Amino acid sequence: MRTENPPHPILGTLPDCWKVEKLVHCCSYLQRGKAPTYVEESDVFALNQKAVRWGRIEDEHLKYHDPEVQIAAKHFIKAGDVVINSTGDITIGRAYLFHETPKKLFADSHVTIIRTIPSKLRPEFLVNLLATREYQDLVYSLVTGSTGQLELNKSNLEGLPVICPPIEVQEELAQLWEPLYRSIALADAMRTDCEKAIASVFQRDAMDPWRKARWDGKNGKKS
Repeated sequence: MRTENPPHPILGTLPDCWKVEKLVHCCSYLQRGKAPTYVEESDVFALNQKAVRWGRIEDEHLKYHDPEVQIAAKHFIKAGDVVINSTGDITIGRAYLFHETPKKLFADSHVTIIRTIPSKLRPEFLVNLLATREYQDLVYSLVTGSTGQLELNKSNLEGLPVICPPIEVQEELAQLWEPLYRSIALADAMRTDCEKAIASVFQRDAMDPWRKARWDGKNGKKS
């Protein structure tokens, strides 16, 4: 069915009862993160754009932050936050939804935190919307700068027109997706454990014997 409202100049005609809202009007918080102070090791981590992937965070790309340098609480990521890469020729526009609050993780200045108002816009709906071809094209149309210095600035992101089905529709989708997201989390945890086990066995049965042989060879020892 067609809506009686006139077509949106960018998004066209919408189904009945759907609305278009500027992203900023659906958020309680929308802000770039904070530049970290890097150290060799810490229990405080900074999320950069390289770590943000569709559907996952690559922990190996997280950076250690000096715990002596205070970071405002607003920059730390909470459950329900959507993060979106806001710089980088290849990574810009890539988004991820945190289903749980991570331990001591804040967004750096290349990543924007989007904290939606769930009664208007479900974060699950938003992150899936951002992943579509139509919205990736739309996000890229808001990017400024030249190659090597592309930016998705805050004001342009705030003005992003977001299609908003009735909240009941969004909530129904979120409920349908919930067990699937849980399965993804379990699979990711299993993948991480398996990768660690593979690396451990490889170190034990391949790298350690080789290193020992090299060491013994340098020191004139016979194997």
